[in-house]
Amino acid sequence: MTFEIRRLSRDDAALWRTLRLEALELHPENFLTTYDEEAQRTDNERAAMLDARMVFGVFAAGDPLGTAALDPEPVPVEAHRASLNAFYVRKVARGRGAAQALLGHVIATARAESIVQLELCVAQENAPAIAFYRRNYFKQWGCLPRAVKLPDRLQTDLYFYRPLDDPAIP
Repeated sequence: MTFEIRRLSRDDAALWRTLRLEALELHPENFLTTYDEEAQRTDNERAAMLDARMVFGVFAAGDPLGTAALDPEPVPVEAHRASLNAFYVRKVARGRGAAQALLGHVIATARAESIVQLELCVAQENAPAIAFYRRNYFKQWGCLPRAVKLPDRLQTDLYFYRPLDDPAIP
């Protein structure tokens, strides 16, 4: 399968809404935004968010398959770091290379922006995501018990980082 990956623009606000709402409906425990919060946002608010952030979409034959955000740290002494957020790939594209292509694009963009460390957090119960990140040289550095309050339980989050300037890591 061949993928196109591009930065989403304000013109993609409705598309981003569709993907975000789908992700939040199917996997609410994997995101810090709730479905209701996202549903209440206007497309103008989403457009402003897309202008302010680096959000990427992965597509095959024009069909949207997923998104990921690269959020650099805003403080100058931390500007060498960025967070990987809102990573979501539709079920139909899982195991077909879309997630790998999307992550590869985010990493290349981060390196082009002089970012040397990529960071993320993931729910401890999200075994497929944890395995994916570990396969991609992310190292766990911490664990925060009771990090997120879900409707039925408290969730533990795991924290990972990946050095982007280590010549031993592709």
